[in-house]
Amino acid sequence: INSSSDEAQKQVEAHFTRLKNALIASVDKRLEQLKTEIESIRESALKPLDECKALVDEGLKSAAHVMEEGTSILSNEPESNTEKIIKFKENPKTKSLSSVPAIPSPAEVACVNVVLNPDFHAQLEAVISLEGKVLARAPVQITDIIEKPGSLLVQWCEEIDDDSEMYEFWLQYAMGGYKNLNDSNAVFHTAYVGTSNSYLVKHLRTNTAYTFRVCGRGESATPWSAWGVPKVASTSISHYQWETSDNNAYTLSNENKTATRTSEGVTHVLYSNKPSFLPGNMLTIKVLDDADKSPGDGLCISLDNKAKEAFGQDGFVYVNLYGNVYVDGQEMTMQLPEIKKGSIVAFQAESLPNGKVRISIQTEEKEVTFDWKVDALGGGDSVDNGSVLSTGRNCAKGQAEFYFGIKFSQEDWKIAVD
Repeated sequence: INSSSDEAQKQVEAHFTRLKNALIASVDKRLEQLKTEIESIRESALKPLDECKALVDEGLKSAAHVMEEGTSILSNEPESNTEKIIKFKENPKTKSLSSVPAIPSPAEVACVNVVLNPDFHAQLEAVISLEGKVLARAPVQITDIIEKPGSLLVQWCEEIDDDSEMYEFWLQYAMGGYKNLNDSNAVFHTAYVGTSNSYLVKHLRTNTAYTFRVCGRGESATPWSAWGVPKVASTSISHYQWETSDNNAYTLSNENKTATRTSEGVTHVLYSNKPSFLPGNMLTIKVLDDADKSPGDGLCISLDNKAKEAFGQDGFVYVNLYGNVYVDGQEMTMQLPEIKKGSIVAFQAESLPNGKVRISIQTEEKEVTFDWKVDALGGGDSVDNGSVLSTGRNCAKGQAEFYFGIKFSQEDWKIAVD
């Protein structure tokens, strides 16, 4: 409470200091603009009048000269100076006495006025009085963070007593544990922007602290709310990996998450390094590159890793490259799209009270869902040719654990697991 209150005080002081400086600068700028406009009008309005005044002054000088010349002629026997009188009358200065410059009428002469809003200061005060809002809690808070293989499922919700309704959420994360809302050392990255109340943040390091924070807004045009209290979490569950064995048929990369079929090796089957696919989690298998299809090739989840030749048997859910789905060796009626380069096949498992596991397989927006009876299969370890081959059923925990596997006969197939 003290830490957040002190930080909020600093934020308010810094914000209103910036606001005050910006307001003073804006007022000074507007003042100079108005003064410049006034001087511009003064200059443009006086210019024709100054020109007119110069003409009038010149005319007055000419008139005075003409009067002096006329007076001189009249005072020196004008009857005998007829030639001077004629010359005087023909003098251009004498003739110009009858002409005057065009002088603007009073209606045409500028009279500078300034229109100011007498209520502007009150309006400004009203706007300032609405700036800022103090919240005891942010309107969106993270409620739970659940460990997943190489990832964390972050869940959040809106505060019940908050009046605003959120339609969009923004989730960020930073590596490291930061409990201060505005820790300058935290480098946050956007993980998700959307309408969901949860998101699975993938590709995280195991046993590494990550800080998560979330905020929301009512509509896309409205400002984001304050960030909720940051939550620190980590996952101890390793990301999905392929088995690193003496199987030369596949080369592994990307921390053993990507397998590429080579031209070597006798067996065409590759399993995960352990039964790591659990109910409540999602397994995504991506085809990064493909080659020719062969019968029996495809993807599977299984209760053990014994089968080295084919997947169409008890204890296996198998999807071949043509989209056919087999459960315990029996083909299902519903078919998925064929598996090729760019395909993403997602497996989801959910434990049911009757001992079965509900399996969902989705690719290209088409989904197959069925309940798989796995409780009859035994657990423990069995030994085959000196190698330990464990079944996926974990009786101690009462929860099914599955291997995942692939089988490709042709080289250049490239498969990633996520």
